[in-house]
Amino acid sequence: MSNYIIMKKINYLLAIILTTVFYVSCSSDDVQETPNQFIIEGKNYPIESIFVEKFIKESGTSVLLHLLNITEQDIEAARNSGVALTEVDFFSIAVRDESLTSKTYTTNSLWYEFMTDGEFLGEYDNEQLLMEYENGDEVTLTINSINETNISLDFKVKRVNGSVATGSYKGKYSTIEESSGQR
Repeated sequence: MSNYIIMKKINYLLAIILTTVFYVSCSSDDVQETPNQFIIEGKNYPIESIFVEKFIKESGTSVLLHLLNITEQDIEAARNSGVALTEVDFFSIAVRDESLTSKTYTTNSLWYEFMTDGEFLGEYDNEQLLMEYENGDEVTLTINSINETNISLDFKVKRVNGSVATGSYKGKYSTIEESSGQR
């Protein structure tokens, strides 16, 4: 084989190798957080649905966000069948405000609790309380956007003991009729 043909084959192989290296090096090395989940003590909990509830009591109005690992369809199917859903994770965050708007809420206007492995059939029962607001916790909830059907939010809880919980959700939400009572 002539040197010309050998050089042509080497250049061709070199071009393929360089192109491959270029595409691999340009791919994102960033770890993308999965949306619609919260992470507590390194464990991921998916968020399948959010329910927004206005809660009125003597001391004022709050808006409750209920983040669940089950869908609205799951809840409806359980009600229709009479069979309780199990292993339900439930994160609730209360915003002491008349309504939700696109802004960042901080500790002085927030309260939260997270329960896991509960059963749901009309009520939430037999759950394990994993965390609940304590004095000294730093909490932020950012509503990135909200309209009549969709919400985008991020939240972070830095607990007094140093542990951190974070989460985000982007998608549809449902509303629950206004309720009154003790909270």
